[in-house]
Amino acid sequence: MLGRKNKMHKVLIITYYWPPAGGPGVQRWLKFVKYLREFDVEPVVFTANAADYPIKDPSLQKEIPEGIQVIHAKIFEPYQFSRLLSGKKTERIKSGIIPIANPSKIEQLLLWIRGNFFIPDARKFWVRPSISNISGLLNSEGINTIITTGPPHSVHLIGLGLKEKHHLHWIADFRDPWTSIGYHQHLRLTKRAAKKHKALERKVLNSADTVIVTSETTKEEFKAITGKPIHVITNGYDTDNEAPAILDNEFTIAHIGSLLSSRNPENLWRVLAQLIAENSGFKKHFKLKLIGVVGEDVMKSIEFAGLKEYTI
Repeated sequence: MLGRKNKMHKVLIITYYWPPAGGPGVQRWLKFVKYLREFDVEPVVFTANAADYPIKDPSLQKEIPEGIQVIHAKIFEPYQFSRLLSGKKTERIKSGIIPIANPSKIEQLLLWIRGNFFIPDARKFWVRPSISNISGLLNSEGINTIITTGPPHSVHLIGLGLKEKHHLHWIADFRDPWTSIGYHQHLRLTKRAAKKHKALERKVLNSADTVIVTSETTKEEFKAITGKPIHVITNGYDTDNEAPAILDNEFTIAHIGSLLSSRNPENLWRVLAQLIAENSGFKKHFKLKLIGVVGEDVMKSIEFAGLKEYTI
C-alpha cells in the first residue's frame, strides 16, 4: 500500500496507447498503473505525443493516478499521407478493420504498403528516437526494469533496442499475438516481408526476460517459439467503476471491444436469426449491442441475417 515503508521500485512502461486514446488498447495498462503502487512499484510512463489515435476518449485522462510521471515523445505516423488517397479507407485500416471480402483497389494498395513497407507496423518510425530518449532517462531516473506493451509491436522493438544497449530487465506484454493475429494473413505480405515479421517476433520473444500474454492460446503459440518464461494475465475490469445493476426486460448480447472482420461469428448471427423466427418472446426482447470498432464485413453479415433492426 502507499503507506508502506519499503522503497518504491521504479519501472518504465512504454506504451503507444495512453489517454486521450480510447478503445480497448489503452485500458490494460491504464488500470495496471493505477494499482502498481500497492505492490511497491512506482510506474513511469513513456508514450507518444499527439499520436494519431483511431479512437479518442479524453475522459480517461481523469483515471491517470495523481503524481504519475508521464513522458510524451514526438512520433511520426505516415497515415497522414495515405489519407491523400482515401481518408475513410485509411481510418478503417488504421483501426484494424481489414477488408476481407472484395477490397477495393485503393484498399489493396494500402494493405500492401502497410504490410510490406511498415514492418512491423506504421509506428516503426518511433523506435529509434524512443531508444535514444529513453537511454538518458534510464540513468537519470535510476530505472532498470522496462515493460513494453503491444500492439503496435513496434513498441517491442523499442524494448529490444534498449535491452541490447543496457543491462536491464525487460518484460514484453502482448495484448494480442503478432504473426498469428487474425488480420495478419490479409496484409498481402511478400515472402520477404512475412519472413521479416517472423524473425522480429522470434527475436523479441527470445530477447525479453519475461513475456506476458492475455490468453492460454497465445501462451501455447509462443511456447513453440521461445523458452523464456511466459505468464498469462487476462484482461479484467476495474471494481472501482462498478455501478449498481439496473435490470430491464431485454435479452441483450453485448460485445465490448474490436469485432474485426476476421472474427466475424457468422454462425452466431444465423442462430440468432433462427431464434427470432421461431420464438416471438425472444424476438420481442432481443437486443444486440456492439461497443467498439466493428468491421464492415461483420455489419454486412448482421444485416444479411436480418439482425440490423435489433443492433444497437
